[in-house]
This record gives sequence, structure tokens and C-alpha cells, in this order.
Amino acid sequence: MAQTIDIAGADAGRQDVLAARAVITFGTGNDIAGGSTAVTKTCIAVPAGAIVVGGYLRVSDATTANVDIHVGDGVDDNRYADNVDGAAVATTALTLTGYKYTTDDTIDVMVDTADAAADGQAELYVLYVIDGRAAFVQK
Repeated sequence: MAQTIDIAGADAGRQDVLAARAVITFGTGNDIAGGSTAVTKTCIAVPAGAIVVGGYLRVSDATTANVDIHVGDGVDDNRYADNVDGAAVATTALTLTGYKYTTDDTIDVMVDTADAAADGQAELYVLYVIDGRAAFVQK
């Protein structure tokens, strides 16, 4: 017996996946300067109800210094990525947790290192949906 789904009924609302990008430079005189303490850069604002469904951090210009990069938010500074090596050009997929923001927040990049003196750059790409939002109706 074939199953059918009522796409014209209560399950008709659909939404686009929203995308955001941030570029982060690290090293002396950049977004995140070197030092002995962790430094956080606010990157992407997300509204209450947002759920991250994809994304990645790409180190596009590696540094020669010891740099550990984390991607998180105001509650958990490494929710999406932990200890990404800033000294290697590479792409790291975000860890998808299914976490739904209950209040407006930001997705941040933190450099946790004692030596970020050499310049480098990373790009953060985040894909998310907002629970309860419908952009169009599927037929």
C-alpha cells in the first residue's frame, strides 16, 4: 500500500536555508591579535529559533604561529568546532548539534592561543533555518 503525504495541508510551509559568511583575520593588528589569553570575535548574528544545519570554517591563509580556533556562541564557545589548527590551510565542517537558539545570539570565533603573532585568515560559513518560519508553500 502506498503512503501519501498531504502537502496542501498543515505541512505545506517551507523555508529557504539562510547563509551567512564572516572573514576573520588573526595576528598582530588584526581582528584577533596575539596574546596569552583567548580572544573572541563576534561573527554572525542568529535570531531566537535558529538551528544551524550546515557550514564550515576554512583556514584560507595559514599562520606560522600556534593557533587553535574554536567556533561557538555565547553559551558554548566550541559548540560547532574545537581546536581547529590555524597553521594549516584546510576546511573543517561544523559539528551539527541540532541546538535551537531560544534567544538572539551570535556565532563567534575564538582564538585560544599563546602565540597568534603571525598573520592568518579564516572564513566562517554558517547555514541555518529558523523554526516556525515559512517563506513559501510547497505544492
